[in-house]
Amino acid sequence: MSMKKLSFLVLSIIVGSISSAQIVLEKPLTERVTSYKMNVELLPLEKVVKGDMRAYWINISDDIVSEVHLHMYLNAFRSNKSTFYKEGGGSPGSKELDYGWVDISAISDGKGRDLYNMMSYIQPDDGNIHDMTVLKLDLIDPASPGDTVWLDIYFTSKLPSAIRRTGFNNDFFFVAQWFPKFGVYEPAGMRYATEGGWNCHQFHNHSEFYANHSVYDVEITLPQEYVVGSGGMLIREEKVGDTHKKLVYRAEDIVDFAWTAWPAYLVAEDTWEDVS
Repeated sequence: MSMKKLSFLVLSIIVGSISSAQIVLEKPLTERVTSYKMNVELLPLEKVVKGDMRAYWINISDDIVSEVHLHMYLNAFRSNKSTFYKEGGGSPGSKELDYGWVDISAISDGKGRDLYNMMSYIQPDDGNIHDMTVLKLDLIDPASPGDTVWLDIYFTSKLPSAIRRTGFNNDFFFVAQWFPKFGVYEPAGMRYATEGGWNCHQFHNHSEFYANHSVYDVEITLPQEYVVGSGGMLIREEKVGDTHKKLVYRAEDIVDFAWTAWPAYLVAEDTWEDVS
């Protein structure tokens, strides 16, 4: 076994013991290069989801990586000058509540060092300076092969009113591609890459989302009248004061943790074979 493979195996065991223990599946289905642990709150009147996130990315390549790229998809709905609207026409809306965006208020690395001033928006596809859907984050310590990059992020996500695969309509919420998310680092030889680099495209009018399969531990606090559905497994529900509740979800080996909330949902339960 090569030293790189041995180092990655040991690293995977360590990281796995911290945040990737098996809960949903009997064994991992992917390498789990990325993972996200989030504690967020839905503010229905403001159409906002805000909270904090601890995430990691493992450098499984042979490259020394000095920066990470993050998708900031909701910024496509920040103005009609984004690449999304320049390609498709139209605008996010005429009222302030119609617009969507995602902002990072604080970000630090695994050693607690402030990275806020290391952020900058880039436009790798078309050079549109008004597009803010890809964020470049310079690292204080470049990631060597086998290293894990930890990020602690405080963020606010404002959902758009025009539901284009994410958004809200009155008190209905469909929450997808809603948080700062790692792009995919592709070393030379992976797919069409001739040299190592981040595959982290802007949000285009006609495009699909590309990300590593990840582990998600997500806590959502919201008014107790809301019924929630997601792609994850509900671990537990807790009462928060007299008016709110907290739902704790776990999802393994999926590319995005999407969820929906609406007071008028009806819950139907059934069983097929051994699946409830």
